[in-house]
Amino acid sequence: MPAIRRTRGTESSRAASAAAAIRPAREGEIAAVVDVLARCGFGPTVAPLVEFPRSGEHGEVLVAAADGTIVGAACCESFGETGWIGALGVAPGARKAGLGTGLTQAATDWLRGRGARTVLLFATDMGRPVYERLGFVAEGFATAWRGSAGSGPAPVALRTLREEDRPALAAADAAATGESRDAVLAALSPLAGVAAERDGELAGWAVASPWGMGVSIAADDPEVGVALMAAAARSPGSTVLIVPDGNEPGLDAVRRWGFQRANGGERMRLGPAVAWRPERQFGLFNLFWG
Repeated sequence: MPAIRRTRGTESSRAASAAAAIRPAREGEIAAVVDVLARCGFGPTVAPLVEFPRSGEHGEVLVAAADGTIVGAACCESFGETGWIGALGVAPGARKAGLGTGLTQAATDWLRGRGARTVLLFATDMGRPVYERLGFVAEGFATAWRGSAGSGPAPVALRTLREEDRPALAAADAAATGESRDAVLAALSPLAGVAAERDGELAGWAVASPWGMGVSIAADDPEVGVALMAAAARSPGSTVLIVPDGNEPGLDAVRRWGFQRANGGERMRLGPAVAWRPERQFGLFNLFWG
């Protein structure tokens, strides 16, 4: 792992930087990782987000540890030529010591070692300057909205997703994201959600996240996408829909339904652009891997 570069800060921060080591999390440390990330503002939904990369063969949880205490963490998920960094945070008392930079660089190196040409993440306002210094560039904001779409007839044919939909679902996901997200899609087992059909062909799908808030929705066109958003958010309670700001029909829909903005992040990349199509993404699983 790379050495941690020091930055200006208090004497205690410099000491923390000098003493901290960045390495993979060990068995028994995940509770401490979740605690640190919760204190960084990620909230209660961060635990399942951490569990996904920790438990799968394509992910890793990295920690910054000083004197046996976890003071920072970052999660990685590899999709081959692309990879994502998510849930990166440094405990308040250990900031301004270069640990955010060190964790980002270590996560990038981990993903590069598994073939990633492009590393992606969603940045908070606090994290964005760190990523910009490392060469990440902004690609567009995504906003999490919370609310209910109410009821009403769907303008397109909707049905329950079936196992035999997997090839078409994967093709629609790749067309929307520009990535091969087999690691995520394979974890959707059993496959459950809503499918939209046109002329007997899959035209879009919606699947709720097993790892926290958000519903992933990919669609060929706005009519299908908005119909799937409505189907996903028709429960009496509130639903979270994370919509790229580049998807105007999706944004118009949540505003029309009276959804309230929860939070959001700037999508950033390091490396060549991928063929991301935000106009086809009407919902994201989360602000970790999209």
